[in-house]
Amino acid sequence: MSDNSKGLAVKGTPSKAPQAKNAQPAAAAPGAPAMPEIQWKNLLWVAVPLVLLWALVIASGSKIAITVMAVLTGVIVGGGIYLYRLFERQKKLASLMQKASASPEGRKEVLAQLSGSDADKDVMNAVVKAQLEAQDDPEKALDTLNAIDMKKVPALMLDDVRGLKAQLLLLLGKTREAGEICDTIEVSRAQQPESRGMLAATVAEAWARSHKEKEAEGLLETFKPDDAAYAKVRVPLLFARIFVNFANKKKELVRKDMLTLVKEDPNYLGRFMHPKFKVHPELQQIATDVLQRDPGVRQMMQKMGGRQQQVRFRR
Repeated sequence: MSDNSKGLAVKGTPSKAPQAKNAQPAAAAPGAPAMPEIQWKNLLWVAVPLVLLWALVIASGSKIAITVMAVLTGVIVGGGIYLYRLFERQKKLASLMQKASASPEGRKEVLAQLSGSDADKDVMNAVVKAQLEAQDDPEKALDTLNAIDMKKVPALMLDDVRGLKAQLLLLLGKTREAGEICDTIEVSRAQQPESRGMLAATVAEAWARSHKEKEAEGLLETFKPDDAAYAKVRVPLLFARIFVNFANKKKELVRKDMLTLVKEDPNYLGRFMHPKFKVHPELQQIATDVLQRDPGVRQMMQKMGGRQQQVRFRR
C-alpha cells in the first residue's frame, strides 16, 4: 500500500504553500487497498504440523490415512500456489502505482494500460484504476468500483475494497451509504498496521457522520494518530478524529487537531471546507477560522497582497 498519510489529492496534490483567502485547499483522496504480504510465520504454523502429521500417517501404515493426507496436502499446496500468484500480481500493480505517482504522464500511461478490455475484467486492476481516477474524478472512481463483482474479490482484499469504496462515498458526501458499507467491515481482520489504521479511520469517519458517534469514538480509542505503527496513515486518523469529536460536541479537541493539521499543511483543512464534501456548516466554519488565524497563512496572505499591489502600481 502506498503512503496514505497524505493520500492522493483530489484535482491536484497538496502543496506546502498556503493558498489564497478564498481558495479551497485540496483534500486527501483515498489510498489504495493494502497489498498483503506473505506472512512467513503463518506458513510455518501450517508447514510444521503438516510434516508431523505425515510422519504419524506414514508410521501408521494406513492406506486410508495416507490417501486423506495426500488430498489434504494437495489442497494446501494448491492454496499456496494461488496465494503466491496473488502476491506476485500485487507486486506488479504496486510497481505500476509507483510509475503513476512519478508524473502526470506516467499516471495517464498506467490508466491507459489498466483500461483495456481484458484489464477491466481483473479485480485488482479495477481497484488500482479507481484509486488513480480518484485524483481527478471521485465519481468516476466510484463507478469503476461499483462495476466490480464483489464475489470475485480475493478474501484478503475484501475489507480493503469496501474501505476504498466507503472513502469515495465520504468524499462525495454520501455518508449514509458509506456508513452501511462500513458496517460490513471488520477492521481487526487486516494484518498490516497501515491497512488497519486506514480502515479504522474510514469506518470511524463514516460512523461519526451517520449518527453512530459513540461506536466511532470507541473504535478510535485503540488507533492513535501519533502511534508509530500508524505513521503512514496519521493524517486520515486525524481527519477521522476530528469528525468523531465534532459529532460528540468536543469542539476544543476539534480545533486542537485542526491546528496540528494546518501547521503541517494548510491544504489539509480543505477536507472540511470545500462544499462538495458536504461537511456540516459549523465544522466548515471552525476549519475556516483555524485557517485564517494561523500565523503562517496570514503571513503568506500579506505577501500575496503586497505582490498584487506592486502589480497594480506597475500598471
